[in-house]
Amino acid sequence: MTDLKKKLQKRWGRKHIDRRDWHSYNEQLVKRGEYLLAIDFVEHWDDELASMNAGKVGAPYRFPTTMIELQNLWHAKRVPYRMIEGMTRDLVKLGGLPKYNNYTTTNRRVNKLDLRLAPPQGERIIVFSDGTGLQAVNGGEYLREKYGKKNRRWVQIILLGDAEHHEPISYEVRLIPASEPESTEQQAAALIESGIDIAALGGDGAMDAKRLWDFCEEQGLKPIIKPDKNARSDTDCAPRNQEVKKRNKLGHKRWSRRQGYGHRWPATEGIFSASKRIFGEQLAATSEIGLLQEAASKIWAYQRLKRHGEA
Repeated sequence: MTDLKKKLQKRWGRKHIDRRDWHSYNEQLVKRGEYLLAIDFVEHWDDELASMNAGKVGAPYRFPTTMIELQNLWHAKRVPYRMIEGMTRDLVKLGGLPKYNNYTTTNRRVNKLDLRLAPPQGERIIVFSDGTGLQAVNGGEYLREKYGKKNRRWVQIILLGDAEHHEPISYEVRLIPASEPESTEQQAAALIESGIDIAALGGDGAMDAKRLWDFCEEQGLKPIIKPDKNARSDTDCAPRNQEVKKRNKLGHKRWSRRQGYGHRWPATEGIFSASKRIFGEQLAATSEIGLLQEAASKIWAYQRLKRHGEA
């Protein structure tokens, strides 16, 4: 065995055995494609418009929200608004849609969409939190250095994911980077207030903040937060002190297995990886509201596609 193989084996341990039902999973991935052309909302076109326009002041809506959501899904795949207009025109020609909207209408309606996620499935869910960034400037460092571009470079997403179903259940999108523990606490508190039954809350070392440990204790949540490598066990945060002592006694690997810390990857990193593979990590919008909405669309659309494939 080469030195490199020995190092890799020491670092990652035993080889992972994939027990996934690949036939079923493959069908889920194929089925997601159906959602890109799901126009069954046409059956309720008139009823939806009537409901949307009831009591509305000003010009009435001419296109239902479900149609705008479909166009938003296309835009999340980085299809420009003008091309979306062309796609919608062709669906009208094929008899799938009653009428089409122009690209400015689509842009305006997409930026006003409510992109809240569907409620999580099951009870006593285990939630992990993490953050990532989406690239807002496509030109790279060369254009910034040569021409002094001052455009905002990254849009931050702080996400809470379900460890069992491997899907996002809450997120926050920000132009100005925020504290991940603070955002995690706020999102978790909002979920609990809405009636979501959370059993545990976890995250990587970036979540190792006193206020988050205290929040878990106050809410009766099991903390699955990785303490800093050199963390002290004599601070004024009793829950954290107990976890540090437990981790130091067991070692990181045994502590991780016992606490279920390994579920963090599919609950956060796996979601970021999948959504970026499908929708990319670059943003085409230039306005602030467009950047926020486009970034949010990628998380919202990923949950929609995933659930449709599993249905």
